[in-house]
Amino acid sequence: MSRKPLKPGHLELINQRGREPIQPPRLLAHIQKNTLSHCEQLLAHLFSATDDLFYDLSKRASSNNEQNLYFEAMREIRVRREGIANRFLRTQSQHFSDLIDANTQGEFETWEREQETKLSIVDGDDLEVDLARSNMVSRTRDIYREELYELGMRLDHLLLQIEINEDNNPLDPNQLTKSFIEACQSTLEINIKAKLILYKLFEKHVLKQLGHVYADANQILMDAGILPKVPKNLDNKVVHGGATQPHAATSSAGPAADANPVFAPIPEFRMGYDALSMLMAAARNFAFIGAPSGAANNGAAAGSATPQFNCYIYTANPGPVMAAPELTSLLTQSQPTYDQILAAGAPRNIVADVVSHALKQHNPAQPQALEQSEENVINLVAMFFDQILADEALPIEIQSLICRLQIPILKVALRDRSFFSNPEHPARLLINSITRIGIAFDTTKPLDRDPIYRKMVEIVQVVNRQYKTDDRIFSELQAELDNVVEKESRKSTVVEQRTTQTEAGKSRIKQARMAAQTSLYHRLKVVDLPEFVRTFLTTHWLQVMVITHLKLGAESSEWVSNEQTVSDLVWICQDHEDARSQQRRERLLPELLDRIEKGLEVAIDNRDARKAKVAALEDALRVAPTAPQIQETIAPLNSEQKEALGKGENAPKTWEEMTAVERQQARYEELSTSFYEMAKNMPEGTWLEYFDEDSGKKVRCKLASKIDADTYIFVNRLGFKVLEKTRKQFAYDMQFNRAILVDTRPFFDRIMGKVVNDLTNEGVA
Repeated sequence: MSRKPLKPGHLELINQRGREPIQPPRLLAHIQKNTLSHCEQLLAHLFSATDDLFYDLSKRASSNNEQNLYFEAMREIRVRREGIANRFLRTQSQHFSDLIDANTQGEFETWEREQETKLSIVDGDDLEVDLARSNMVSRTRDIYREELYELGMRLDHLLLQIEINEDNNPLDPNQLTKSFIEACQSTLEINIKAKLILYKLFEKHVLKQLGHVYADANQILMDAGILPKVPKNLDNKVVHGGATQPHAATSSAGPAADANPVFAPIPEFRMGYDALSMLMAAARNFAFIGAPSGAANNGAAAGSATPQFNCYIYTANPGPVMAAPELTSLLTQSQPTYDQILAAGAPRNIVADVVSHALKQHNPAQPQALEQSEENVINLVAMFFDQILADEALPIEIQSLICRLQIPILKVALRDRSFFSNPEHPARLLINSITRIGIAFDTTKPLDRDPIYRKMVEIVQVVNRQYKTDDRIFSELQAELDNVVEKESRKSTVVEQRTTQTEAGKSRIKQARMAAQTSLYHRLKVVDLPEFVRTFLTTHWLQVMVITHLKLGAESSEWVSNEQTVSDLVWICQDHEDARSQQRRERLLPELLDRIEKGLEVAIDNRDARKAKVAALEDALRVAPTAPQIQETIAPLNSEQKEALGKGENAPKTWEEMTAVERQQARYEELSTSFYEMAKNMPEGTWLEYFDEDSGKKVRCKLASKIDADTYIFVNRLGFKVLEKTRKQFAYDMQFNRAILVDTRPFFDRIMGKVVNDLTNEGVA
């Protein structure tokens, strides 16, 4: 056990009333007594569940050997359960004693080494046990990472000479798991298969139920003045078993913030109910300082005290306390009615209304009260749906569907406190599925004919009609939704692939045409040519060059030959007075005509048509360039020919072609580099809300492919093309908020993160 320097005297922690410093042994003894009491109760539940499970497994055994294995394990655990529990509790007591007495450091480390030796022998059984222990500890730390972080910080401040870490914190899942496994290994003689089942049950009935233990331990230390507010883990270091601050700030849906093209990943929301309750208590204390008199008793929202935190108070109602099962039953009765109300109107939060109505059923003048735990759940669920209604990225049709699940979700949360800490809860998975699918809906078109939307409407109706207490209905409906989504996804994938292939082909043609136009314009812009030559080059020969570029590329010998043909044709059309040039013209002309005829084969299939074109061109070229009929037609490119070469009046000018005023305007409209980089690095599959200037509407679309810098293809949910932009256009649109990223991260986790941020801000404010 490592020591740390003594803290300066002026930092010595005292309780809130300024009395003598609390002695660590007294506080730790209080925490120890509370912890052992909780653990004793949890172990009793564990052994009861173990007995039932092994009996059930023996009934369903496929062979006599397997049945005997389970029966023998059940009998052995029944006989040894008290010994296992006593040894576990003694070991845990020793952990606390080792913290109090720093002089036993050597003894503690010796015990640790002995346990590690027992659990790390590399044979088959012990290796399985060690792997099981590691996985159990990791999962539990993940569930209670914030509670463990706060507890570790407070114990670290309480014990001046000892640095608290995961190896010496008596409440760390690793210590608890080691204690139980060591007790079982030294007491039980059962098959390894049965042992692993027992350890799995220990995880379920003890480790995953430690929320009250951690909450009570933290509360004991806070009441003694030990870090009432734990400092945030700002450097994101791993502390106390890998616990980090679980709620990173949620990125906005706008295109700003460091020009990050995608949203930062968020962790699964695993915050335990007890930790959420502590946050709510802190926020509630702040929210109701100066709240209107009587607001709490009426269950009113204290919105006047703080706009971010609307707290409904039911514990102070004058009537008797209503039990949670009775409240759940009343909520079940009201499900169909409220579903019809919400289906017919705009989405709104009805959590407070339905709870208040249920509490007034027996006596409207004296509504019944609720326990604090139920009130906390109701407020958490209400805040969750408030955030849903405030989420502008979620289409209103999907908001409406989710809001119709308010009563079922409230019932789930009231019945199962692991709802907030279990990312695999079927109700959470269903919410995430509906929102993940719905985020892509284009609400500018009617959704009634969409099979996926119709299925989601059907699911919401079924939940409200049939859900009572069995959460399996969410899994069954999730499977039905997955089947419909998979079927439609196959269709949209095929459509999207075809769209991408089509657009890739169009892009190649576009690039080939641009290359051919640029090459021709570069050679023709500075010379005057006869009309028939200009027309031939800007029509037939342009087509030849486009096809050559498409088939063979700009590096091919055929492309080079085509460019040389243009240069030779331009030279022949010039007036050459010296004999040598005239002789060269006579030699070059037949060979040039042969090249032209051969080149035209890729553009004109009909042989006679090709020969006719070449013959007409030969007749014109045989006439001397100085002939009057030729001189009359010699001129630069006309407007139609420039248009054919992509240099019409509306064509963008190069920097050299711009006037001084146009260059100044271009500098003023210069694109931000950060947005250009964002567009360049934008991953395919990113969803956006795009304002289409042509239609004046906002459309939901996905970046399907970046074929090149000048071809970004956006498709809708069905895979059909809705927009095409160049990289620069796309970057401009993001810069001026015409294209806004849509946050597609898991919806439940993101929204609950916002709820916790609001609670944290209220408690700290």
